[in-house]
Amino acid sequence: MVNPGAFQGARKTFLMGEKPGYAAAVQGGYAADQLALIQRQFFKRFPIDKGDTYEPTMEEIEAVDDGEAEADDESADRGALSEKEYEEEQTRVKERRKLIDFKRGQIKRWLVYQYMKDADIDPKETGAENPYRALLHKLTGQGLKRPRKKTAVNIWRKSQRDSIESAAKARVGLTQITKGKYLALLDKIAKEEFLKLPVEEQSAWAEIANEENEAANISFEQGLHSPASTLPEDRQRCIEGLVRFMEPILDLVCEATGWKASFMAGGPEPAVGGRLNVISVHSGETSGDVKLTFGRAERVRYKKFIVPIFGSFLQSCYTPDECRSRAISSEGDCSLLNDEDLGEAGASMDRIDFDTSGVDDRPSGSEGLQSNPVSSTTAKTSSTMASSISAKKPTTTHSPTKKMAIATTPSTATTSGKSPWS
Repeated sequence: MVNPGAFQGARKTFLMGEKPGYAAAVQGGYAADQLALIQRQFFKRFPIDKGDTYEPTMEEIEAVDDGEAEADDESADRGALSEKEYEEEQTRVKERRKLIDFKRGQIKRWLVYQYMKDADIDPKETGAENPYRALLHKLTGQGLKRPRKKTAVNIWRKSQRDSIESAAKARVGLTQITKGKYLALLDKIAKEEFLKLPVEEQSAWAEIANEENEAANISFEQGLHSPASTLPEDRQRCIEGLVRFMEPILDLVCEATGWKASFMAGGPEPAVGGRLNVISVHSGETSGDVKLTFGRAERVRYKKFIVPIFGSFLQSCYTPDECRSRAISSEGDCSLLNDEDLGEAGASMDRIDFDTSGVDDRPSGSEGLQSNPVSSTTAKTSSTMASSISAKKPTTTHSPTKKMAIATTPSTATTSGKSPWS
């Protein structure tokens, strides 16, 4: 049976109507404020105390005044209750708060999912305007198609849509035809009507089509060969599409090599004020009934050791001023990424403790390792692990977001007999 989703009926109708406002808020950098407003309006229409089975009438929904103040749910006076009654009341208040927090989380995840589905970069999306698609083309030589050539008829028919559809419906009458045949009929009528135009007018439309084709080809070439946009909004879209882009690549690496693979990337995230974030994507699982990726099997130690090492590296790459300059908004958190949602895709996100609000007063040299709260014992252990993984210094490439890919095979095990992870 298909999962009906968390919201149905009037609840889903209400949230669907809020999608445009939420999308505008994400683009404008005030998603957190808009989300809180939507949640408040949701509870006004669907009170938490009435349960999920309550379905208000249309009259009840229309009667809701979003500007009206609401009474707080306060606990009864302790002096008026017995000890047992007071404990029961406190339990009720706590359970109610849990329900509210749970429902707020559901609303946020639903809106984020809808926005990601509608606006997120899809690696399969055609066109050079998709930076990931352009990257695939550069890597493989495949994947991009030049813009389809427009004809004079195609351009002209856009301004005649209503008359062409009316003519098609008149020809069909009451006859039932398939969608494919109806579209073919529209094409036929458009060509017939276009040929009735004076030759001079047909030539004018042909010239317009040539101009649009030339502009589309120029845009295609620019998107293919120009460097990726450095606008914070464009970089944020790429960050949000990073997991979807890297997952199939890592899966193919594992399939081709028989290895397990992990990808780590980090840098300032525009949607959270330019704070340093790290995204990790893992492919390949353990054996046994419960299969785990590296990120899930070693989440605690990954977060304790590897993330701080990479975080210290990131802090040596970006100054606080540079981080702030990449922010979409300095107010609130409008990022669509969270560890819970990424975890469902076998990925994870970690935020680096790096203050970007003040001046750049970071210590240099080895002291820089301590800018992220890691004890000296942990730092020493991390250093040992890093050196035991590979004695050969990796080759790095400069890019706006620092990245590291790790592939492991049984041959990389240490020979000391003791795991460096212990």
